[in-house]
Amino acid sequence: MKLGNNLKRLVCLCTAVLFSGLAAGQAARAQQAPSKGSIVQMDRTALHEHFKHMGYKTKGGIAKFKTSHDSDGNGEGGDARTLPHFSSSFTVGGVTFPYTQVGHQPRSGRPTRIPNIIVPLRMHFVGFGPNGDVNVDFDPTPAVVNIVNSPIFQDATFPNGFGQFNDMMQRATFFNKMDPEREWHVRWAEPKIFRAVDIEVTPETGTLFQVDATHFFGDVLFDFMDAEIRTIIELSGIDPDEVPIFITDGVTNQALGYHSAFSVAGHDGKEAFQTLIFTSWLDPALVDPIIADISTINHESGELINDPFINNVVPTWVYPPVGDPNAVCSGNNLLEVGDPEGNGPTFADFPTVVVPLNGFDYHLQDLVMVPWFADEVPSSAQNGWYDFPATTDIHVPAVYCH
Repeated sequence: MKLGNNLKRLVCLCTAVLFSGLAAGQAARAQQAPSKGSIVQMDRTALHEHFKHMGYKTKGGIAKFKTSHDSDGNGEGGDARTLPHFSSSFTVGGVTFPYTQVGHQPRSGRPTRIPNIIVPLRMHFVGFGPNGDVNVDFDPTPAVVNIVNSPIFQDATFPNGFGQFNDMMQRATFFNKMDPEREWHVRWAEPKIFRAVDIEVTPETGTLFQVDATHFFGDVLFDFMDAEIRTIIELSGIDPDEVPIFITDGVTNQALGYHSAFSVAGHDGKEAFQTLIFTSWLDPALVDPIIADISTINHESGELINDPFINNVVPTWVYPPVGDPNAVCSGNNLLEVGDPEGNGPTFADFPTVVVPLNGFDYHLQDLVMVPWFADEVPSSAQNGWYDFPATTDIHVPAVYCH
């Protein structure tokens, strides 16, 4: 993208976003009837349950036939412009399940660097309280600094070596299928960071929570936030081969985070596929480790890389672990690597993995890998693992719903 011109356009983006929010708010009212400005009081226990039940989401998706092949994502040769991706498949019960993931074929040894743009969202909650005179601003700067310096973008120590979290997970997953020289990688490029975009939230489009005299959390309607994000992408000229990562500090959108994929018209008028991540960042001093700091972005980044176009269908699985009485059918038939451990009733069985880096203890959710979905015994992943980065939380593949 032409960064200079687009940064100039972002100077007026705040105003455009605020006006777009009015229309989004009208559409969102049918989705939920938010409280008219009252501030919800919560202690830490209630706050934890609130976030736990909020969970994670996906939105959109691309038709499978459009992405079920290897592509450099450059828009040439009839391919859509998007992220580079490769396709493979596994078979369960005589049924073949094709899947597409970000990067090049592991056996090729071709490394991938995923272009990305961090878009900080500065959220302004206005007109709350019994008299409508309580305004709370949520500055995304601490969240952005924490995430940029985290194992998502910086190299850290993992069970299989030293590198970025997503790259080390993918290398562990395809360790026995990559090139003999082990040159294959799927890394995030150094992020471009946009200036913060201001979004106004009123009692019609959001809810304000208070945990003590000085600390608040905010939540906005999902459709409201998604409309804001789509507007920002359109006005800023973000390209389909870049992943915009929208970051808030202390503000959710009826979900801790989500990733999305949808069709757009490219610069040449041809169909292109845009992906994105929205992630909240929650202060580890105020919330439990299982939902703290980068636990949401490591969930969503893992899912975007493993199911970038939200069309990797797998057998519908039961929440792990086997033997937990809360392990019910998920109703989920997608290869969403964060959901089995991090988005259901057995959430508490899988504590975050602490990864220290530069004096900060980062909290990462444990994610399942492709062999778990594929009913592989033993797992073809490195050392027979089914999960990462814990590597020892799951010992058997998925149990399927009947």
